[in-house]
Amino acid sequence: MTGTAMEIIAWLSTQKDGMTFDCDYHKEKRSLSANSLYWACVSKLGAAMKEPNAYVHNLMLRRLGIFEEYDGQPARILIPDTDTADRQTMYDTDYHLMPVRGISGIVNTKEGRMRWYMMLKHSSDFDTAEMSRLIDAISDELRQSGLIPPQDEEIQKALENYERTHK
Repeated sequence: MTGTAMEIIAWLSTQKDGMTFDCDYHKEKRSLSANSLYWACVSKLGAAMKEPNAYVHNLMLRRLGIFEEYDGQPARILIPDTDTADRQTMYDTDYHLMPVRGISGIVNTKEGRMRWYMMLKHSSDFDTAEMSRLIDAISDELRQSGLIPPQDEEIQKALENYERTHK
């Protein structure tokens, strides 16, 4: 059931004694128009770079650096420190990873030389503010590539649509 605290309490009061219920906070997702705007920009930049959308998306997520967290700590994973593994992380669509550069990112194990990668938050879990930052980042990247980014009015309209329909 989804509802306000009072609606849920009223519903719970009608349920049989002895039953157990789970309660979770419901957070609205961002608007599809903001998502569509972002992916249109990703496609445009990918075509110019001659790279697939997955590569451009991972590039943007790395640029933002919003990490997946567990118990308030950023999640990280050890991956072999090879060019092949690094390249694979740029094309991965299931996991979004950012290498820890420098000596602090390297670990020597019995399996060989490994590198720490930070797990990045999936854009599908972004709130409106995070999505706005992602759209700003892709717009900057388009400008730097000599491409025309979406106009500020388009971005603002997409984000306002979300705010209006999800309050």
